[in-house]
Amino acid sequence: MLGYATRINVSLAQCCAPFPLPRLTVLRLLIASWLLITLLAATPILAITSGSFAQHVISLATALMMAMATRGPEAQIASAAQLLKQFLIIFLLPVAWMTLQIFPMSSLANPIWSATSIALNQPSLQGSISVDTGATLQSLFLYLVNVSLLVSTVIITRDRRMAETVLFVLSAVTTLMSVEFLLGRLDLFAGIIPQSGAAKNLFPAAAALAILTNGALVARALERHLHQQNIHNLASPQLWVGVFCGLLGITVAFAALAALERHTLVAVTGCGLMVLVFIAAVRRLGFRFWPSALLFLVLAAIASAMVVPHSLSGGLGLVGFVGLPPEAVAPARHLLSDAPTWGNGLGTFRLTSRAYQEFGAALADPPSTAVLMAVEAGRLPSALLAAFAAQFLLVSFRGAVRRGRDSFFAATAAAGVVVVLCESFLDSSLSNPTIQAIVAMMVGVGLAQSVGRTSGANHSAASAHRNPSFILN
Repeated sequence: MLGYATRINVSLAQCCAPFPLPRLTVLRLLIASWLLITLLAATPILAITSGSFAQHVISLATALMMAMATRGPEAQIASAAQLLKQFLIIFLLPVAWMTLQIFPMSSLANPIWSATSIALNQPSLQGSISVDTGATLQSLFLYLVNVSLLVSTVIITRDRRMAETVLFVLSAVTTLMSVEFLLGRLDLFAGIIPQSGAAKNLFPAAAALAILTNGALVARALERHLHQQNIHNLASPQLWVGVFCGLLGITVAFAALAALERHTLVAVTGCGLMVLVFIAAVRRLGFRFWPSALLFLVLAAIASAMVVPHSLSGGLGLVGFVGLPPEAVAPARHLLSDAPTWGNGLGTFRLTSRAYQEFGAALADPPSTAVLMAVEAGRLPSALLAAFAAQFLLVSFRGAVRRGRDSFFAATAAAGVVVVLCESFLDSSLSNPTIQAIVAMMVGVGLAQSVGRTSGANHSAASAHRNPSFILN
């Protein structure tokens, strides 16, 4: 932790060197940085606690972090705002949609609930689109927490050294969560670490993200070595330590996925690694962004044409991607077929599934995040969110192709978006607040480093000339 503290202090000193700032402003950014690192370090513990406790911790830490980060150096905030303004519609659309679901509009509500409310003893099921306005309001709050976490991460990690520190911690905590799962299979740790084969198990997602972050460490070590003066010196300790640590983390994460018997997710994660390799290849070949993007889209279309028809051969729609027995997904399939265009309200899956459960049966969990979104938000918002994920991918991909030695930050975010989007069809682990926080921070780091630190900021050319090291390639 002392090394992290030194790194953060040096980063802030470099960030603020060209612009004399009040010490209080620098201190606020330092506190926000420590909150981000502390929250990341706590994720392995939050992974084995109850979901409500993790939500409270993440919400409190994010509120403090946002309060400190938004009162930091104005140049850093302006640069982050320039990056994030292109996603303004993405951030606002879910807020507008959930507000519409909460607002009293009985004419748009699913007519089935007016008849079902008596059987479920829930008189509040009629009057608005959402069958539980309280649950939808809570979902809106949690969504705003995740957006605030992403925004705070972008502000904090505009500095390259701070971004490296966050990447190191991301790699460490996701790998540790994979180790947690492997230890949980031993009798000594039985009952301490949750072992669940359900779709909501968060350890598969953690293992997939661990593979990507450790792959980024390997890419970082190689990029740093290639930018040295003597690139033929393969005896560099930094090169081999970085490559070894990254490969060790990838091995542990793949072992966790193998123990979970998630073969489809292994293939999806392999595609994420191929995104990292693809970006590195087109950069070395000197391709520009648009030819690289078109080639990537062609390869992605070919892969989708090979996989999607096979997964949907049973004619089960979104449920066809889930590797669960038919009886386990039957209630969700019926609920999905009856879901209206406007959805049943965010956060209402467990309540609405009661109408499709046999008497006395336990409440069903959503088989996948895609099914959860289609039932709660409707088909149209689900398709729009997929399109917005494509925009995140495009921005990260563009940043990775155009950046210099720090391209691995944006490349990791692009690979993460691909893996997260595909995994949303496989299980519902992305509905876990801990995984959501990790994804928000990973994407935030990638977006923050998708352009040079002075891009979009209100810096003059004279200031850049006085301090060339302030511009990061």
